[in-house]
Amino acid sequence: MAKRNLSGDWKQHYKDHLITLEEAVDKLQDGDCVFLGQATMVPLAFLDAIHDKKEKFKNLGFWYNVMSGPANMVFDPDAKDHFKLRSIYQLPIERMAIDEGSIQVLGSGYDQYEYSMWENGVNTSALTYCPPDENGWCNCGCYGVCTNNTISRDPRMVKKFAFIDKTGVYPAPGPEAEISVHITDFDYIIELDTEMLEIPSPLPTPVDEKIGSYIIPYLRNGDKIQIGYGGLGEIIIKSLNDFSGTFEIFSEVLCDNMVPMVESGKVTALYASSPGGCSESTFKWLASTDKDVRLYPRTLCIDPLGIMEQENMVAINSTFMCDLLGQCCSEAQGLRPYTGMGGSMAYIYGAQRCKGGRSFICLRSTYRDANGERQSNVQPWLPEGCIVSMLKNYVMFLVSEWGVADIYLKTYPERIKAIIKIAHPDFREWLKEKILTTPLIDEKDLEGYDMFDEKQPEPRQPATCVPFRQYEFPIRDDMEK
Repeated sequence: MAKRNLSGDWKQHYKDHLITLEEAVDKLQDGDCVFLGQATMVPLAFLDAIHDKKEKFKNLGFWYNVMSGPANMVFDPDAKDHFKLRSIYQLPIERMAIDEGSIQVLGSGYDQYEYSMWENGVNTSALTYCPPDENGWCNCGCYGVCTNNTISRDPRMVKKFAFIDKTGVYPAPGPEAEISVHITDFDYIIELDTEMLEIPSPLPTPVDEKIGSYIIPYLRNGDKIQIGYGGLGEIIIKSLNDFSGTFEIFSEVLCDNMVPMVESGKVTALYASSPGGCSESTFKWLASTDKDVRLYPRTLCIDPLGIMEQENMVAINSTFMCDLLGQCCSEAQGLRPYTGMGGSMAYIYGAQRCKGGRSFICLRSTYRDANGERQSNVQPWLPEGCIVSMLKNYVMFLVSEWGVADIYLKTYPERIKAIIKIAHPDFREWLKEKILTTPLIDEKDLEGYDMFDEKQPEPRQPATCVPFRQYEFPIRDDMEK
């Protein structure tokens, strides 16, 4: 395993360790498990070169976070006899691979990123970097900042491949020690230029607009906003432009729509762990801006402990389905994996435990089934075969296009009555009838209750729990003994 040498000739190290793509494949051994990084920086050409020699392998593992392009092994039915692809989050490529049976879905969130890697036997890294600077430091790139630096220093990573890309990767801003890895850290160096890949954000829908309108009244001047990639995120950001005051963004992802808000001063600071489908113009802006904008490792931006240290965090996430107690299914449609936990758990729990924190989980009230029939995404109890992503105890506000349910620390009857009101009106009577067959609520609890009154709860800041570590307990003498 290579060891960093800052006093040696890094250019000679580069020459001595430079190999071809085909030679890199020969450095792998059956039984290795390779960390590939994420998104546009997954070295797809390396995967295809490995696939060309698949008969050499019977048990070669890969661990990664979403592919942005199709690797040949993903669509080869025989590949699973040679390779084990493990994905911590699913986008379109992974969803197709699930149908092919060629990947294994990891039941982990981003707050468990490295833990999951080591538990699954990762011992090799194959990651993309910017070319070395005059001192031999290779910027991790915007998608690599969240993990590449911290993981490359771990002694469990015994083989390290660096794919040097001078055309398809833009450097991330920040102090060199935090965003770069030295060229002497790598055992093998491969030059692999690619094209810059853009992933446009989905356009918002009328339902997104309605959900966003219910969240905006809960925001205050100076809040730190966590918002994801997609239509709802677009609506929230757009609404903030019309909102008095300024905000910070402290989030899992950085998106195109945040750039003009930083430039205008509406957003005074922007901290994220990774881009979220940014355009080339945003990557160029990141590399040159002098604003308070940083990409940080996952251990700060997608970890409950890092989020707890913030103040006035507003976490906005989404789910597919919930029941009348507030349990949420956010990563699968029934038992069919669709996305993943991502960073939602870290923010939902972290916002609950920080000073002034608020957390919103958003859902569409209905969906169309395979026969085109409208069905409710609010269920009396979760159907058999649902993957539960979020426990009821950690849900503060549930939001649909019909309103807000404030259920944080509430009783079962209070939760049930609040959640029925955000279901589609056509299903509310059905929900009431169903839940009354359980011991969770009875008719007396519903006296004076109007499920159609459209009255919304007053925006409030929930009481925040003080983290355990803030207390000081005396140590008894008998405990010391």
